[in-house]
Amino acid sequence: MIPEEIYQKIVRYAVKAPSGHNTQPWQFARNEDGFFIKPDFSRALPLADPLHRELFISLGCLAETAMIAAQYYGYQPSVQIPDSADTIKISLQKDETTVPPDLYPYINIRQTTRNLFSGKTIPTKDLSVLQDVAGNGNIRRFTGQNEIQQFSPYISMANAVQMGNPAFKKELIQWMRFSEKEAMQKGDGLYTACSGVPSMGRMMGSLVLKSFVNAASENKRYLKQLENSAAVVLFTSSGDRAEDWINTGMIFQRFVLTATRLGLNYSFLNQPCQVAAIREKMISGLGLNSEFPQLIIRLGYSARMPYSFRRQASLRP
Repeated sequence: MIPEEIYQKIVRYAVKAPSGHNTQPWQFARNEDGFFIKPDFSRALPLADPLHRELFISLGCLAETAMIAAQYYGYQPSVQIPDSADTIKISLQKDETTVPPDLYPYINIRQTTRNLFSGKTIPTKDLSVLQDVAGNGNIRRFTGQNEIQQFSPYISMANAVQMGNPAFKKELIQWMRFSEKEAMQKGDGLYTACSGVPSMGRMMGSLVLKSFVNAASENKRYLKQLENSAAVVLFTSSGDRAEDWINTGMIFQRFVLTATRLGLNYSFLNQPCQVAAIREKMISGLGLNSEFPQLIIRLGYSARMPYSFRRQASLRP
């Protein structure tokens, strides 16, 4: 069994992984040669993620981060995902020849940067490095405004569906953290400062979001972000089951850690993947054929924003 101290260190790094609305929907349990990662459905998003697709993608991000951290501490990791995908098993074997992974230092500084990017072009060599991360062809890259703007109608349509649904807005407000105090106390959720929004307290923040944030305002914000992005990246998979979602998360985490190493910033444009009808339109409109869109992000260069918080992980024996 790995020493408790090492296990704790691996988990502390693993939970830096991204998750939908920063819900951190995971639990840990140790076993003799490693540990298990289990979904925590009490932290699910029934309106934004009704099939738990992004929840399982988040688990994949977590697993990949855990394995990178394990390599840093001298262990060779292997991952097993059962058909049910209800538990991810990570086995660890001590290996004195393990080379510290080059992505490890970027676990702490990776962030979802939600402000405007500069529009500066990404060097071709860096785009090639990022493309190689997938290794299986499940990354589609869109550069230049003509290509990037293909996503505008899908984002607009998805925003109209989501922001027109009072239940969706209620769920969003539930996971908003409108002040630093609230964000620190909860250790999760969408901290408004990460989007450049000043602290205003829950009562005022909820009122503002209910009254003034709508499909039109969200479209204006997201389409402005598109205009200033250097690239849009679409992550797809050949299947659309929990195992495929987990694998997407693992690829995605390697991708964004590599992007961080290259000095790039990113944030999500996932609305078209979250609304089933719009997702189908996007599959047809982009000619994805037998591929399933899972995640959309924009890439570019930007100043750093405040970091979101993390809660203490549930570490069951």
